[in-house]
Amino acid sequence: MNLRPAITGIAPLVDRMIADGVSVETIGMQTTLPLVLFGGASILAGAVGSWLGFARALALGLVVLSLGCFARSWGLEGAAAAARVGGPLMVGLGIAFGNVLLPGLVKSRYPDHLGVMTSLYSTAMNVGAALGFALAVPMADAFSGGWSASLGFWGLVALTPFVFWIPQVMRKPASREYVNPLGPLARLVRDARAWQVTTMMGLQSLLFYSSSAWLPVVLQTRGMSESASYGWPTVMQLSGCAASLTLPAWAGRLRSQSVWASACGVLTAASICGVLWLPLSLVGMATIGLGVGLNAGFAMVLLLIAMRSKDARTTGFLSAMAQTFGYLIAAPFPWLLGWLSEASGSWAVAFGFLLLPAAGVAIAGYLAGKPGNVR
Repeated sequence: MNLRPAITGIAPLVDRMIADGVSVETIGMQTTLPLVLFGGASILAGAVGSWLGFARALALGLVVLSLGCFARSWGLEGAAAAARVGGPLMVGLGIAFGNVLLPGLVKSRYPDHLGVMTSLYSTAMNVGAALGFALAVPMADAFSGGWSASLGFWGLVALTPFVFWIPQVMRKPASREYVNPLGPLARLVRDARAWQVTTMMGLQSLLFYSSSAWLPVVLQTRGMSESASYGWPTVMQLSGCAASLTLPAWAGRLRSQSVWASACGVLTAASICGVLWLPLSLVGMATIGLGVGLNAGFAMVLLLIAMRSKDARTTGFLSAMAQTFGYLIAAPFPWLLGWLSEASGSWAVAFGFLLLPAAGVAIAGYLAGKPGNVR
């Protein structure tokens, strides 16, 4: 639940931050830098997980995430320029450990229940993303520190599971060895199936973070009120929980996941069209469809990372590859869509661009979902 709200909790507070003198560039950096770290740090996370053990590395990630939330909140108040950059970098580093290592932990602890466990933790991620949207403004109103306290609150939230995770940290890792992260990666990049999973991961992340960043603005251009435009993204995340909770658990029992992985991309594309061109009274339904497509697609990627690996160690490095390249692909696109809207003068053109990666998800998902493992 801690892997998304530190990111999604920014968008609802943008107007308040600008009113207090925080530049648009600085605000954009709070989302872009973590995405870059998602990619850049993922290549190391698999190796650190093999060295420390997945459970201990995840605990380290929680601590770094918590400190990053505090530093970001402090830095944006103008206290320190280094904290404005270091805070989001630490947030991205901490989340990257969770992104990469959770599939490997599930593979090692629950090899016979991959679908069910992937459903549970991917749904928890969706709930966390929804809470980031839903609680940002109420917390800013309730806390004396305003938007800064709202952002810093997620640092306290990250420390809560750390306390419950301490027994896992005390367990001796099944294996503990230093692994050069470039060695396994060099072998994986020669495997076509690994690239199919990576492509789906990258395009799915591109769609999720671009939609999270700009959907409220797009809804306002369609004629929605400000409160409704921020409310529907919360509904979008919550509506996706049902899909992420059920689809991987069911698809994990099948020999092939191609049809269902591809269907996620098709539903996402159809929902983007609905958001842009359906009558305003039906746009909310299209937003719900977008949430189902995005969240089910992401859950399917996590499932495929585990199912296309022969063991937990391979899962860790395939996860590292998929997220290294995937998030580096996705990182510039929230900014690119903003630029495209200004260059074209139309959010329909900018948001409609997402139809291309949605089609790519359908194709990559069909290929990655076929039976077989990475070599």
